[in-house]
Amino acid sequence: MNILIVDDEYLELEQVEYLIRRKYPHFQCFCREDSVTAMRVLDSHAIQLAFVDILLPNEDGLKLSARLVERQPDMDIVIVSAHQDFHYAKKAVQLEVLDYLVKPFMESELYDTIDKWLRKHHYKVGRSPHVQHVLKRIQESYSQKLSLNDIAKEIPVNPSYLSHCFSDEIGETFQEYLLAYRINQSKLLLERHPEWTMTVVADRTGFSSQHHFSAAFKKITGVTPTKFKGRGQ
Repeated sequence: MNILIVDDEYLELEQVEYLIRRKYPHFQCFCREDSVTAMRVLDSHAIQLAFVDILLPNEDGLKLSARLVERQPDMDIVIVSAHQDFHYAKKAVQLEVLDYLVKPFMESELYDTIDKWLRKHHYKVGRSPHVQHVLKRIQESYSQKLSLNDIAKEIPVNPSYLSHCFSDEIGETFQEYLLAYRINQSKLLLERHPEWTMTVVADRTGFSSQHHFSAAFKKITGVTPTKFKGRGQ
């Protein structure tokens, strides 16, 4: 998982990165002090979560957040501010940010926010490097055809051993987790893009057909994707 942290106070950057890496040592953090260098990170990396300070030297954090999400729509934003300002909070709500943290925030607040993201995206953290590799491949390529055998060859490691490690650490088989992850991503797309057809959503989330997508969606969520989309309209 890639996390972008944007703050013009170096000590603040250092502290947030330290806390994240202490609990989530396998997450990659990109620390930047202004909007220009923050945007450049997106040229070569997919960012899943960004912590953006309101007050930046050349552009306020809300405007930067909007530009970040425009470049990478799947990114979630956490606004960070030294003040509980209603004006900023209202704009943050309009941007549909994941959270709004007020400095100085406790480490438990930071971890709660990250855990909220993990639950939202059905993202789990593996203990071993092999399982971490599998999770990363699912996150990056869930819209494509994926098999544990092919991923095992990339490492390389015995597929049966990798399957056992994955189930032991994650509590689900590879196929169970991949299906649940795809369904979760489809729910996010249905909420963000209600104008998209079910065929497009199915294709974007790795299903071979709209029928397969609809059947799997109903099996896991209890409702059809059409009914789920209708709830938000």
